[in-house]
Amino acid sequence: MRNALPLVLILTVALPGMVFGDAAAVKDRARSGSFDSTGEVRCAQEIGQSLGACSAAVARTDGSAAIVVTFANGFARTLLFSDGEFLRGNATMSGAGTDTDWQLSHGIYHVRVDDQRYEIPDALVIGD
Repeated sequence: MRNALPLVLILTVALPGMVFGDAAAVKDRARSGSFDSTGEVRCAQEIGQSLGACSAAVARTDGSAAIVVTFANGFARTLLFSDGEFLRGNATMSGAGTDTDWQLSHGIYHVRVDDQRYEIPDALVIGD
């Protein structure tokens, strides 16, 4: 029992770092253009705008995914996921990427980052 407490403390400190490490690695892969898959997602760039089609490219590493979504006007945002949960969007001129809301419903991630909205199939995040 005495050994359990130090083990719990070590895991508590180490695990968040490992998740962050996976997200950092996958973000680096996306930045370098090393993608595992491409496709289309539904998206809207402005409040009140109808969802349209955006191109998406995903890089995956050890349970994490970075999806670069590009709007028709060329604006792109990277969305980070880890262990099936949305973490954040990257900072852009249109926002810090931390004003977010998300849910997973019927195999679709419904994500809002700043004023933008995205509908992303879970297969794109998790892979086949």
